Amino acid sequence: MSTNDAAAESSSTRDNEPYFLLEIEEGSRLDSCLKKDVIVADGDNVPQEDLLENDPEIELEVEVEAGNSNELDPGPSLLSKIIRDCQQDNIEECDSNHPESSSIGPEDAANTGDIQADQVDSADGEVWTMHRAQDVVSSEADDEDDDDEEEGGVDSSSDDFDPEESVEARLRVYGDRASGSSPQETDLSPIASCSSQPSPPRHKRKLESQGDIQNRYPCKKINPDDKTAFHTSLLGNEEDGCPSSSKSHTLVPTKDSTPPDMKEWLQKFEHWRNADRLMAIDRLIESCEPIQVRHMLEVIEPQFQRDFISLLPKELALYVLSFLEPKDLLRAAQTCRNWRFLADDNLLWKEKCRTEGIKQLPDRTYQRRKNIGINISPWKAEYMRQHAIEMNWRTKPIRTPKELKGHDDHVITCLQFSGNRIVSGSDDNTLKVWSLTTGRCVRTLVGHTGGVWSSQMSGNTIISGSTDRTLKVWDADSGACIHTLCGHTSTVRCMHLHGKKVVSGSRDATLRVWDIEAGHCLHILVGHLAAVRCVQYDGRLVVSGAYDHMVKVWDPETEECLYTLEGHTNRVYSLQFDGVHVVSGSLDTSIRVWEVETGACRHTLMGHQSLTSGMELRNNILVSGNADSTVKVWDIVSGQCLQTLSGPNKHQSAVTCLQFNSRFVITSSDDGTVKLWDVKTGEFVRNLVALESGGAGGVVWRIRASETKLVCAVGSRNGTEETKVLVLDFDVDSSRS
Repeated sequence: MSTNDAAAESSSTRDNEPYFLLEIEEGSRLDSCLKKDVIVADGDNVPQEDLLENDPEIELEVEVEAGNSNELDPGPSLLSKIIRDCQQDNIEECDSNHPESSSIGPEDAANTGDIQADQVDSADGEVWTMHRAQDVVSSEADDEDDDDEEEGGVDSSSDDFDPEESVEARLRVYGDRASGSSPQETDLSPIASCSSQPSPPRHKRKLESQGDIQNRYPCKKINPDDKTAFHTSLLGNEEDGCPSSSKSHTLVPTKDSTPPDMKEWLQKFEHWRNADRLMAIDRLIESCEPIQVRHMLEVIEPQFQRDFISLLPKELALYVLSFLEPKDLLRAAQTCRNWRFLADDNLLWKEKCRTEGIKQLPDRTYQRRKNIGINISPWKAEYMRQHAIEMNWRTKPIRTPKELKGHDDHVITCLQFSGNRIVSGSDDNTLKVWSLTTGRCVRTLVGHTGGVWSSQMSGNTIISGSTDRTLKVWDADSGACIHTLCGHTSTVRCMHLHGKKVVSGSRDATLRVWDIEAGHCLHILVGHLAAVRCVQYDGRLVVSGAYDHMVKVWDPETEECLYTLEGHTNRVYSLQFDGVHVVSGSLDTSIRVWEVETGACRHTLMGHQSLTSGMELRNNILVSGNADSTVKVWDIVSGQCLQTLSGPNKHQSAVTCLQFNSRFVITSSDDGTVKLWDVKTGEFVRNLVALESGGAGGVVWRIRASETKLVCAVGSRNGTEETKVLVLDFDVDSSRS
């Protein structure tokens, strides 16, 4: 049975009427037109006069019957326009009954739908594929043949076809009954169907240019000015015989085409009071869909995004930035060029450095920034350097320490560290001068006849006290002994150097003031009843602590004892003096704070359980180390204990020495470890040194620290650990310096 005969026999059956099947690619321009309600209708089983009044969400299917001259001519209809677009976009035809069907030319594609080739005009180079649909036959005798034929076509009633999922528009177009022309059925599908169901086999023609690939949409581009004309041509008009409807959808409103009532509404809104406007906005938001509220947010939010820092005068902008923490200031500098110039202000960073305790700039040359051609703020560069050093202490891997060996198996009794020079004194009667750079011993100071138990260093001058009852003054550069200071009748156990004068305390219960340049004794301070164990000198007053439980304040010039500070019930082992307060630590487990001008005891600090062996005082903050293996941080003004450095990571034996600054506390112990603590929080940071012999005899006797270096004197009393000096470097890399 031929296609025309089958169509003629089924002309009375509505379901078998011939139709064009147009498959629209989702996301294409034609699909956008459909979603904007440009094409509306469902003509299936609907009278023609109600065609345009149906819900556009129903399957997009437009049927236009032809019968007389007043009815719509298929030529200028929507199908004609689409075929004209398809013609210039290299249409391909495939027979749905034959998967091996070949592509045809534009003229043949046009003729397949009874459309003349001269009716096709140019489009955007989009590629379409045109399929010849098989005739639908209703004859019961040919049911089996129909089933075979329908396997190659597209049947809207099959289970594999979903018109809503495939976004297909089917247009049923009929020939002129008066002229006796028979209807034909053609299936048009875009190459890229958005349907998830299998599509008929097709042969695609290669796109001729990259522009075709970028613009392969199954619809012409429509200029905004042409929207109205295109809308009218799709819906038809009364002159063409297509009924119009007042309910047809309009285009998307623009500034030029607003709803008729909007202007009046805006005029009313402008005349309302502020309270009325706010209420209207609230009601408007409540009635909006989420997508509309999101649009409001996109419009309103940029109005509040203002770079107020750049708009302010420089002085005010810097004042605002001064409230930021340094780390936030560094982030702000990465925002934009203007913020970077403001955040790099030298005075701003000077204040940040002052807050962090950085009061002076080292002698360094700061290079220019090559990328922007400005000088780096010296204070900012110093802050960044200090921050990098702090991270080296806290978290970065610890570099392998230098080992300075030279005292054999003897005990290192005293340790000094200044600049690039380290001086160690030992009970082997010698002192050794080490180069911090090379780690080598550059001088061995020989001259004492007994063990060296105390030392002081200033510049290239070294003073040592020994069990031989003498003090010696050495030149560190040459290693020569400049002076030998004699006068004490017992071991020189302690000393303190200030300027060109040194005060020594001895087991003979006396103190002596020496001129190290002239090499003679200036004053003798007599008053203690037992060995003097510790001494402090600020150039004006001398403070001494002794085994007689007393602390005395002296005027060295008059050799008069100004105050005897009584209160301790056992030996005084340690002292600190800042010119205002005297702090003494005793074997009675207490620490006492005295006023030097009145001699009154201001606070008694209780908390330790044993001998306070070492203390450091700085800016009214006292750190004390005790033989009970704990370390405490005190406020000597209020007398409160701020932190106790203990817990699971505390030392396992007596604390031998300590150092601290505004960030850290460094402690050493008989357990063979050196620990780092946070001075503000009291938290344990990490172990800086942990001897393998720790706990089995290994001891860290003394430590000295600078901003970037840590020097430790280690050894043992039973030979388990070799006597040596360890040097740890926490400075920034030379490439970053």
